[in-house]
Amino acid sequence: MANPCVHAQNGSGYFNQAQNLFKEKNYYEASVIFDKYLATEKHSRPRSTPFAIEKKVKGKTNVDPHQEAVYDLAESYRLINDYQKAEKYYKESIGFSEKAYPEARYWYAVTLRANQKYAEALVQINAFLEKHTEMDELLIKADRELENLKFIQLQSERVNDKFALNEMKGKDPASGYALAQRNGDTVVFTSVMQDKSNNGGGTEYMNTLFESKDSDNPLLGAEQMDIPTGKGVHDGMASFSHDGKFMFFTRWTKKNNQTISYIYTSHLNEKGWTEPVRAPEPLNMEGSNSAQPCLTTDGKYVIFSSDRAGGAGGYDLWAASLDSNHEVLQVQNLGNVINTSGDEEAPYFHDKSRTLVFSSNGHVGMGGFDIFYAKGNFGMSDWEKPVNAGAPLNSSKDDLYYISTDEDDIWNTGWISSDRSSECCLALFEVKENNSLYLNGTVVDCKTQLPLKNVLLTVTDLRHRDRFLGKYKVDTSGRYKIELHNSAHFRINVTRPDYEPSGMDYNLQIHQGTDSLMNEPICMKSVKYEKEIEKLLKSLERSSHVGNFAYKKAVLSDSAHDNLDSLAIILKKNPQMIIQVEGYTDGIGGIKYNLKLARRRVDACIRYLVKQGVSKDQLKGKSMGKCCPIAPETMDGMDNPAGREINRRVEYKVLKQ
Repeated sequence: MANPCVHAQNGSGYFNQAQNLFKEKNYYEASVIFDKYLATEKHSRPRSTPFAIEKKVKGKTNVDPHQEAVYDLAESYRLINDYQKAEKYYKESIGFSEKAYPEARYWYAVTLRANQKYAEALVQINAFLEKHTEMDELLIKADRELENLKFIQLQSERVNDKFALNEMKGKDPASGYALAQRNGDTVVFTSVMQDKSNNGGGTEYMNTLFESKDSDNPLLGAEQMDIPTGKGVHDGMASFSHDGKFMFFTRWTKKNNQTISYIYTSHLNEKGWTEPVRAPEPLNMEGSNSAQPCLTTDGKYVIFSSDRAGGAGGYDLWAASLDSNHEVLQVQNLGNVINTSGDEEAPYFHDKSRTLVFSSNGHVGMGGFDIFYAKGNFGMSDWEKPVNAGAPLNSSKDDLYYISTDEDDIWNTGWISSDRSSECCLALFEVKENNSLYLNGTVVDCKTQLPLKNVLLTVTDLRHRDRFLGKYKVDTSGRYKIELHNSAHFRINVTRPDYEPSGMDYNLQIHQGTDSLMNEPICMKSVKYEKEIEKLLKSLERSSHVGNFAYKKAVLSDSAHDNLDSLAIILKKNPQMIIQVEGYTDGIGGIKYNLKLARRRVDACIRYLVKQGVSKDQLKGKSMGKCCPIAPETMDGMDNPAGREINRRVEYKVLKQ
């Protein structure tokens, strides 16, 4: 038979250890040890017999360690955003003394709401308000939670089909949040990565900035930004100047489980990003935190979140006016219309619509952080009352970091970060407004104005030249019908073997719902097909070079984009033509590594050509590795970087004309 004293001693040790971790705000570690304690406790003394502590706490007499462990475990799970597990222990806690645990029922209601059990949450919050009558902060929070539940009920009664959300998933990194546009289709986001340099010191996770040129799914092909940093330093939420060469971003460290955050700046030069510099006062203020900077498109203001003195409480939104060198002239609070006694974070400003978007847990919403928006003016600090963006942009969890990717329509396309699909962490979601645009028209001969059949139409995005929107054919009467979603700026290219290629650009306004438009006819000029083919084949023979690549990289350069654009035109005009894309590396590295790297370069080119409308059947890929240098990589026994750069290339050759 086991010795009960041993079990009691083990339980006592777990209890004390867990409580110390909880007091130090190591909530995850505390939850693990509290779990162990409760499991050990089943074999030890009766729950009503306290051990390990004999102190007295207000509202409690000789603290019952079981009750204390259950409640602190619930708190630990909540504070690491694991509401599913927290719910179980808060449910047990509401059976304890209300004097000893006055907030138990309130937090039980919050976890029920976070777990989308809205009816049960409403019962619990009303039960709490019936008994808690003291005018304190807890009553204010409970009243707001009741308003949140009423708002959620209103949202559930309407059709929440205005937006479609698509969660982005990757492999390395697997997830991300706080996406920002740098320039063109380049985006930057934050991801949480394990610090593998932490030798023997336990698992440590760091927030790091990543950059990607894949605007369809930024997590694919993303690479960590090369920013000078230090041990234990986290980087997140960046914002960039219009040319993409100046960056504000958040840098923070943790000391004694307290986060200390400041806004930093860095410049991009020919050597890369410069050593980050902490922005001076008043953008940062000693003794307070500043974070989440958002630089307006015109470069005149940077909006940020800070818990400095002079605000409405918690984290407020502030705006700093800037000179032409991004130096701060003045900082002002955005006022009590925007800010609350809670936290306002993750600002974004849509220039065309003059709309501020931010997240708050202080305004009435669906729970946690919700996305709000308000029109206003920085100079006059004049803002309209914020409006909750509603479901499905908002959920019962935390929803932050909305940005628009449409210059004209703030809600047409964008990105948000949310933990709605996770127990702990923010994930990246693509946002698209549900709208449909139906285009009708005809293709005619420019000379005769008669309809043409056998015409192929290719639709591409004007603002993202590598984004292919669709391919269509006219009917026997030369008519076409195109269906587009979330695309107000596009080009229709038309091709037919015996006619010159033609096309038209469109810049339209789109609206939520369905709309139809009749286009004016697109006309095509007749040409001699044989001469056109001969001309195209000669252009293929002139050069088979696509472009070169940086060391260990597979990112297409601007010149490679231009060469691939020309190649795409030729391939689309000659659908029977097949080419082979061949990738090469320099001589550094092993055979397997270089073959894999060369394949990535080939895939980048093929992926680009397909997005331009080229059929996959016309493209073959081959990884050559370091087999075939065309320039010497050493000269007179010395390394020749210029030669190695020439060898890091992609070429193509015609397999079938």
